[in-house]
Amino acid sequence: MQMRKDPFLLVAGLYLTVGLLAVGGRLAFEAGLIESLPRLRWLTIHFVTIGGMTQALFGLLPSLVGAADGSRADINEGSRWLQWLVLNASYPLVLIGMAAGSTITAVVGATGVLVALALLAVTVYRTSAGGHELLRYYRIAPWFLVAGLLAALGMLSNVHGPGGYFGSIEAHVHANVWGFLALVVAATLLLVLPVLLETDLRYPHLVPVTFWGLTLGAGGLVAGPWLARHALTMLGLVVYVGGTVALLANVVGTCRASDRSPNSRVALVLGAYLWLVFPVPWAPFVLLLPDVVPAGAIEVAAIDGLVFGWMLQLAMAFLPVAAVALDRTDGDRFLENVVAAADAVPRPSWLQVGSVNVGVLALWLSALPPLEGVGDALTLGGYALIAVAWTLFAASLWWSIADAPASGTRHVEDVDVVRERT
Repeated sequence: MQMRKDPFLLVAGLYLTVGLLAVGGRLAFEAGLIESLPRLRWLTIHFVTIGGMTQALFGLLPSLVGAADGSRADINEGSRWLQWLVLNASYPLVLIGMAAGSTITAVVGATGVLVALALLAVTVYRTSAGGHELLRYYRIAPWFLVAGLLAALGMLSNVHGPGGYFGSIEAHVHANVWGFLALVVAATLLLVLPVLLETDLRYPHLVPVTFWGLTLGAGGLVAGPWLARHALTMLGLVVYVGGTVALLANVVGTCRASDRSPNSRVALVLGAYLWLVFPVPWAPFVLLLPDVVPAGAIEVAAIDGLVFGWMLQLAMAFLPVAAVALDRTDGDRFLENVVAAADAVPRPSWLQVGSVNVGVLALWLSALPPLEGVGDALTLGGYALIAVAWTLFAASLWWSIADAPASGTRHVEDVDVVRERT
């Protein structure tokens, strides 16, 4: 099959590689080899979020929507290139503005990203012509990214809701991670996992439970901090956990029902969800008893866990496969391409799985008061382990983008049959 390199995934690979270099800078700082670089932590986080994951999702969403719909609509290539140009002209301005402390530059860049997102939303709605249940996930998800970008614009321009600056930060993180990314990932797991494992979705009746749990729960997690309504935040958290449990029941149940052995990709997915829900037990203490627990350190660890434990592990599990599968000339057979690519691309190593999860655990342990004396060592060790896994991932991603063949040994059934399973 002749591959055409997707421009969004190419740029995602570039940002993820730069993010790895930024982690190297963080390691050098933690080791005392260099002075602190301005806003290095937030830049590293944004290399992964908008730089890596958002670029990848811009590239993948139309194909995912078409696969769920079963009758892929024609995609206007001119519109897609416009999205790419606007996004990649705007996002560097965000990074430059953050690094230089220039609010105007960052606001202009964030506004451009918002325009690119609006163009993507139009493409998603035009592509999703049918009424398949998973399409609701993909249609709703971009609106959470809109909310996250608006919260970011509020932080940059010093315009906040009743929750103030820190309420805007929480709303921004919750909208982007627990809303936008989580809805897209949930739909994709429910769509792709049965195909890869050659079995039926174990609990199809839980698909709407997952949708409403994640959507309503994320809504509360965004609105609560912005409005300074802790009760709304806690209610959103409870509903969100219910939706996540329903999703994991399908993921684990489908894996157990399959004759195929669990592999490192599944381990990365389960590890990612561990770090997504790990902050949940801490949330009531941070919200209600901030003077009793180290709220600031826990919030730092939670964000690091979401970025390196949740986002990065999902990228490790899927992006090399997506880079091979995303063939614009055969977009109506995207699921078949995913199956072939999963066989063609080497699975992540268990070293990669172990190092990233132990690294995130170390970052979390550094936030606990009993370990305050070894906090710096834990932080250094955590970033070093994450860098090992990230290096292996970057090598696999660029191999997939450059020359991995989209060929495999398995054949998947007709897309309509796959859709009936979900």
